[in-house]
Amino acid sequence: MNNKNKFRTTTDLINFLGIGRPTFYRRAKKLGIETNKQSYSDEEIKLLSQRFTVKQDFKSIKQEEINNNYSVAIITEQIRNSNRIIEQQAKQLDIKDKQISELHNLLDQQQKLTPVLQSRLDNKNQELLDLKETPKKGFWRRLFG
Repeated sequence: MNNKNKFRTTTDLINFLGIGRPTFYRRAKKLGIETNKQSYSDEEIKLLSQRFTVKQDFKSIKQEEINNNYSVAIITEQIRNSNRIIEQQAKQLDIKDKQISELHNLLDQQQKLTPVLQSRLDNKNQELLDLKETPKKGFWRRLFG
């Protein structure tokens, strides 16, 4: 629930929070809270009353920086691994392209040789048929024939 707490002056709010004027303005600026209004929500008062230390902020910033650096390192390594995989796959694709090209050449050669072999086979078959059609000569006919 965001109940509105009303204060007549900024000094009343500062006294309520128990902090100094510079501290109030610094916290309000840091949290993005307007300082010239007279009513503040419970959430705003809670945030203004919280104590922030420079060391805690510095530690949290330093930890975030370390986490960010670690995340960047992990992402960089993943990118390197991905690039290696892409290079390997590109090489494999080149090899496959060469194999496909060689296969096409072999198929072309086979298609060119098939009619030549078929015509030779047809010629041999015709010769065999011709040999079968010639009548057999008897022994004397072959001898004196």
